[in-house]
Amino acid sequence: ETLALKEQIPAESRYLVRLTRSTLASTLADQGRFADALQTAREAVAEFRQTGQTDSPDYGFALTVLGGFLSDWGNFAEADAALREAETIFRNLLRPSHLWLGDNLRNQSISFYRQGRLPEAQNKVSETLKIYRESYGTHYDHYPTALIIQGLILAKTGHPQEGEISLREAVRLRTESLPQEHYWVALANSALGECLALERRYPEAEPLLLASYNNLKSALG
Repeated sequence: ETLALKEQIPAESRYLVRLTRSTLASTLADQGRFADALQTAREAVAEFRQTGQTDSPDYGFALTVLGGFLSDWGNFAEADAALREAETIFRNLLRPSHLWLGDNLRNQSISFYRQGRLPEAQNKVSETLKIYRESYGTHYDHYPTALIIQGLILAKTGHPQEGEISLREAVRLRTESLPQEHYWVALANSALGECLALERRYPEAEPLLLASYNNLKSALG
């Protein structure tokens, strides 16, 4: 509805429309509509560029959202470039503990993790968790996401027991705040199952992985 009203909004307030488009992209992703989310995120960034409004935190927000979706699709070079550009904007214009910087670093840590660049991923996710604790607390909805990345990195760098602690905390937070069938719960349980499998604790890992597989297949296809 906000986007439909765009032409009626005064020019000086249309930055709100661009933020709305990026937020819509995240909402579409939460519904499992990932292709639509990526396209909407691209449109938000393009609109900022067309209007020349590329020196603001709002543009960094749009880049961060786009970079996260590009990483999901495996477009790592484009994702990393967008996320680095946004990080520079945030560090220049926002306080060091700002939530948007934390979200940006979280998306960078995920991208690096998926590329196997684990030391870089660890550096980013450590700063992410510090920012989240300072700016929003442990009940922020993406705090468990960062814990999952931290836990998987630890599990794959020879510290599976430490990783398990982070992952069990992520599972606890997800199950306390979301319905059992939500795919974020499945992702947390799947990560814990992966860690347990790396520890060769297969009887504990298998039910978590099977249940997560069925949940994700049902929720996302």
